[in-house]
Amino acid sequence: MKYIRILLWPLIMLKNIIDPNWWANHIGEKSGAFDKARKSKIRAWANNLEGWKYWAWQIGAGGLVLFLFELLLNQVGMTMLPWR
Repeated sequence: MKYIRILLWPLIMLKNIIDPNWWANHIGEKSGAFDKARKSKIRAWANNLEGWKYWAWQIGAGGLVLFLFELLLNQVGMTMLPWR
């Protein structure tokens, strides 16, 4: 198994270089952004929500973020909505 991994290493690295998710994880871990997000007070608060408060937070905050992204995209002539 060790030899197969050594032989396939160039292909694995090529896959990683092409994959945007790999780059996002690599940059997030190297910059410390993921650690900062994990230690956030808002995340700790949101993880403790239960029941209707959890759903209100998910739908309310998520809806607000999507609304703001839509407004931002409209400024540059794009949209997320399929009917526009």
